[in-house]
Amino acid sequence: MEVVITERIKELKELVKVLTELHGNVGHEDEVIKYICHSLKDRADEVKIDAIGNVTALFKCGKENAKKVMLFGHMDEVGMVVRKIEQNGFLRAEKLGSINPNIIPGSSVEVIGKKGKIPGVVGSKSHHLLQPDDKYKIAGFDKLYIDIGANSMDDVKSMGIEVGTPIVMKSRFSELANNLVTNKAMDDRASLAVMIYLSENIKREELDCDLYLVFSVQEEFNTRGIMPVVREIIPDIAIGIDVTPSCDTPDLKGYSDISLGKGIAITFMNHHGRGTLAGLVPNMKFVNFLQEICIKNNIKYQNEVTLGVLTETAYILFENSKTIVINLSIPTRYTHTPVEVVSLEDLLSCYDLLYNFLKTYKSSLEFGKYILEKEV
Repeated sequence: MEVVITERIKELKELVKVLTELHGNVGHEDEVIKYICHSLKDRADEVKIDAIGNVTALFKCGKENAKKVMLFGHMDEVGMVVRKIEQNGFLRAEKLGSINPNIIPGSSVEVIGKKGKIPGVVGSKSHHLLQPDDKYKIAGFDKLYIDIGANSMDDVKSMGIEVGTPIVMKSRFSELANNLVTNKAMDDRASLAVMIYLSENIKREELDCDLYLVFSVQEEFNTRGIMPVVREIIPDIAIGIDVTPSCDTPDLKGYSDISLGKGIAITFMNHHGRGTLAGLVPNMKFVNFLQEICIKNNIKYQNEVTLGVLTETAYILFENSKTIVINLSIPTRYTHTPVEVVSLEDLLSCYDLLYNFLKTYKSSLEFGKYILEKEV
């Protein structure tokens, strides 16, 4: 059956397109920061930027002693940084965030120098001269080099490029069939599109809480960039929105049931055991509350359990004894590549869940365990 493209999906698509075309390497999120602030400054009661770049937009409900609800997603994207400039003008790079090394050789990039954006390509040994044993090997980052057409180190420096200059994957936003879209940085700009769309449509008179929309930095680097904001706000509810691998492709089929087009994923557990031993097991009372909202409002959703995934919620969970934390995930194909694919229908499901949650939530609701207090 042909998928009906609604006006809401069209509006979300435009937001996703604009946001994914912006550049925002870890620590260099300035383009995204400016766009977010411009989008929210006339709608929010207050917009703040902290020293490292986190943007917080506050929407006050006007009620005394209202609880604080924080929704958040991260602005930064995976990319690279110039590590060394060769005498012959080629650039050596290091990853900035966990960019997938399998897709780097032969890709197009932009080097964000002090004098502007310089186009480049990641070099790849000519196929005609590849030795048989090398055809199926993936080079490490120490072997990669970037060609910007420069003839010398001085040539490179004259373009405003130096060691430490950020390198981003070239943006190529495209529409696929069945309301799917692809580009770099869907992780996590697709979530930001949902948050901005929410800010355009939520009415303060519908709120029984003070709403904080937080657009965080450095998630792809250390997953802790949001912590200064959390410590300042001390929210009662914190809902993180990020991506999760969609396992409906031939290479991941069977790992889990997470698929594009089946709705927003509600995290039951994620865990990253490769050195961090961090993850999230959310408050199940709150999870059930969100599931009931989905069922009541015919919102498509999926349950997510994923290893190898870590989001900022893992650290917020233990920041204080007050905040109830949960994670929502947007199913995404080909994560940490320049061709991440999401379903606009899943984004709409995420929006509908958050919108109906905010309309339903009352400051009198409690989701903590507090078993002893109830027994007493």
